[in-house]
Amino acid sequence: MRSTRSVRSLTITSLAAACIIPFSAQPAHATYWSGGMPSASFSIRTFSYNPSWQGPLTNGISNWNGTATPAAIGTLSNSRNTLTATSYSDTWYGLFTSSGPRDSSRTFTIKLNSRTIARDATNFSNMVTRVFSHELGHGLSMADNPSTSSSSIMKYTAWSTLVKPTAYDIAEVNRIY
Repeated sequence: MRSTRSVRSLTITSLAAACIIPFSAQPAHATYWSGGMPSASFSIRTFSYNPSWQGPLTNGISNWNGTATPAAIGTLSNSRNTLTATSYSDTWYGLFTSSGPRDSSRTFTIKLNSRTIARDATNFSNMVTRVFSHELGHGLSMADNPSTSSSSIMKYTAWSTLVKPTAYDIAEVNRIY
């Protein structure tokens, strides 16, 4: 009788371990966000702001296009995707909103809150580039990821210092696309 209980106990313990190990052995990934674009290649309507904004915004696009990912973000005068940088009464820095099914008809808007960015920036140019790069990360199907221990453009920390996608972000975009 005792040997049957031992075998059952060993079997249950082995099954439990077999179920737990695969889940705990998985590498941590950024959270995939289905609100992103169906392809890593997309455009945003050509924008024109004063030089204190234009350069940092252009850098945000260049920072993604310069990575070893399929990201190919362009500007087109007739793009249905838009960017607006203006003063909003809300507390957020940037907001990415997509609409439509996850196919070639999907569109997005990016809003940058000039009020909160100007109020909180220790380096205005870096803050604009950082926030815009973060919002473009949403276009690349990456969700906010504040809990990762890795350095990431999708985290809410270092708003004025981290301006480029990190190795972690690059690996995630490559994993998604």
